[in-house]
Amino acid sequence: MGHLDTIEKAAQKLIALCQKEKQTKTDKEKMLVIHAEILTSIENLAECEACGAITEMIVTMTLADVTAKLCKECGVKSLEVGKIQASKQGTSRKQTRQAKTRKSSSAEPKPKSRRASSKHEAPAEEPESPAALHTRIEAQTGIKKADVKRLHKIVQDIAAPMSAAHTLTYVQREVEIAKIKIEADALKKAVTLLT
Repeated sequence: MGHLDTIEKAAQKLIALCQKEKQTKTDKEKMLVIHAEILTSIENLAECEACGAITEMIVTMTLADVTAKLCKECGVKSLEVGKIQASKQGTSRKQTRQAKTRKSSSAEPKPKSRRASSKHEAPAEEPESPAALHTRIEAQTGIKKADVKRLHKIVQDIAAPMSAAHTLTYVQREVEIAKIKIEADALKKAVTLLT
C-alpha cells in the first residue's frame, strides 16, 4: 500500500470517528494516532521538480548538466527529449541555479584547467543534504532522527520569514500539538540549526 492509499484510509477512519454521535477520550487518542499516521505519510510524499505533481515515486535524473527529481511521466518525457524541461509553472531552485552557473561559465571563456577545477569546487558550495543535516542535528542535540525530520518539516512549512524568536515559539507550539517529547534546550538548538 502506498502513502496516498494510507492517507486515504486513515482519513476515512478519521471521518468515521468524527461522525460518531458522541466522541470519547479514547476517540481523541485514536484521532491523534491517525493524525500522526497521516502526517508521516504526507512527509514521505515527494514533489516532481518539473511538473509539481506530488507522488510516491521520484527519480533523480541528470541530463545535459541539469539535475532534477522527477515523477515517472516527466522522467520519460525528459529521456525522449534528451533534456530536463521546466514546467510552465516555473523552474525549481536547483534547475535555476544550475542554469545560471552554466550560462555564466559559457559566457566567459576559460582555460580547460580552470573549468575542470570549478567543477570540483561546485560540490563544496552546495547546501548540506537533508539526511546529513538530520544526522548532524541528532548528534548535537540528542533528539531522535525521526523527530528531527518532523521538526525540519515544521520549520520548512513556515509560510513567511519570521524572526528567530517567533520561529522558536511557533515550532514549540507545533511540537506541543504533535506531542513530540523534546527538551527545551535541545529544541532551541535544533531550531537554530534548521533555520
